[in-house]
Amino acid sequence: METKELCPICGEGHVTSLVEMVESEYKGQTTMLPSHYRLCDACHSDFAGAKEGKLNKRAIMAFRKSVDGLLTGAEICALREKYKLTQTQAAKLFGGGPVAFSKYENDDVSQSESMDSLLRLIRRSEVSFWELAEEKGMTAELAPAVKAETIEKTRTVTVPATNVVSMAGFRGGSVRTSARATFTTALNEEKQWK
Repeated sequence: METKELCPICGEGHVTSLVEMVESEYKGQTTMLPSHYRLCDACHSDFAGAKEGKLNKRAIMAFRKSVDGLLTGAEICALREKYKLTQTQAAKLFGGGPVAFSKYENDDVSQSESMDSLLRLIRRSEVSFWELAEEKGMTAELAPAVKAETIEKTRTVTVPATNVVSMAGFRGGSVRTSARATFTTALNEEKQWK
């Protein structure tokens, strides 16, 4: 059986954790956010402790990030997981300090606009990610964590002979071959962007 915590205000009643949706406004935009608090069943005092305060602060920070057009904590976490980075590796690669990514992902703090721009670029371009990793001397550390198929992607394309120009016997004009041709090419990076 779960024992309820005694009320720190009256010392007689027991407290229950509750969540209520409250309206919050930031830069002219409003939304409903969860407000975590505790309520005593004896003195009916409601209050927020450290745990509730942290949850409330994170909800407000996530809302402010979205209004400011910054990546949310969940989006930053997804980006880091896409490249199989630990939070420590992400901080080393992108900067921001040893625990920056923990704070960004938990919506404890808001990343700078320049950090946000860098993260968006890396989210769009694997080439940029690997170039940054190379500049920071982290390629060897990061490459084993990422599957080989994401480092080099190729595809085979078969094209009709009418689209293939043969240079054999070229004498001032092109000669079309009658066979089909198969090429292996690197994927166009632009087509990978979402």
